[in-house]
Amino acid sequence: MLVPKNHYYTENHLWLRKIGLYDFCVGITDFAQKEIGEIHLVEYIMQESIIGKENHFGAIHGINKTFSLVAPCDFQIVEVNENVAIKPSHINTDPYNSWFFILSTHISTDEFLTYKEYLKIIK
Repeated sequence: MLVPKNHYYTENHLWLRKIGLYDFCVGITDFAQKEIGEIHLVEYIMQESIIGKENHFGAIHGINKTFSLVAPCDFQIVEVNENVAIKPSHINTDPYNSWFFILSTHISTDEFLTYKEYLKIIK
């Protein structure tokens, strides 16, 4: 199972890759995509421009199960990856390059799990 060392993680199996001072690319982990199975639909439910921590803001529908997207922190979505919406099965073949969106937040990376902490959760 692939778990890149240079990413941050959440207990809800999201990965975050820092791309700026306060910006991160976000997707689901290899562990999560295997649990979901072949992904058919990525759905976002964003009624406000700022999404609060622990709020559900979408779902990933797969052949095995539906996975709820839970906000890892308070954030604002800067950009949505439309390619994932068009061809969601790319997540199954390359989960760490098939990001969902770019978020902007002012929290510290200490709020997220490190590579080693995430490995303890999935083992």
